[in-house]
Amino acid sequence: MVASVATGQPDRQERPLNPNQTLNDALQEMRGDPPSSIPLVVRLLENPASPIALPGKIDLYRHDCLHVLLSQGFSLDNEAFVLGFTMGNDTSTRGYHLTVFKLCSRLLYAPPYRFERSHFEAFDRGFLWGQDLAAKNLNTFDFEACKHQTVGELRQHLGLDMAG
Repeated sequence: MVASVATGQPDRQERPLNPNQTLNDALQEMRGDPPSSIPLVVRLLENPASPIALPGKIDLYRHDCLHVLLSQGFSLDNEAFVLGFTMGNDTSTRGYHLTVFKLCSRLLYAPPYRFERSHFEAFDRGFLWGQDLAAKNLNTFDFEACKHQTVGELRQHLGLDMAG
């Protein structure tokens, strides 16, 4: 279950999500690219197993869980929002981390993963929401233990007010 940025194919998240659906069921409906299709530079900066990963680093399972809980599809704007959210929500993020990420995602990420300036608006919105959320460091949250809860229950538990 990985974001389908590379193919650009529509995925289940382009349709409204049923908040009464379990997290596990929502994840099962997602279609994505295999982990092997993610470029090395993306894995170096975003994968928690990387020695140079930036704050907000997150494994693909948790990343996909956040796509579901934040009602984000897999367009580059959606990816930018989710990545901004995870960086903003990580208590170790500093200003220079944002600069490094934005430079690398703009200059080093290969298409179709490369961000344009327009994507940073979504990134910044996600960053601010993640930063303002009371629950912190969701990039390390144990979603596996909650996979049988409904999306609505998890949103409520984590304080993810989807109304606004």
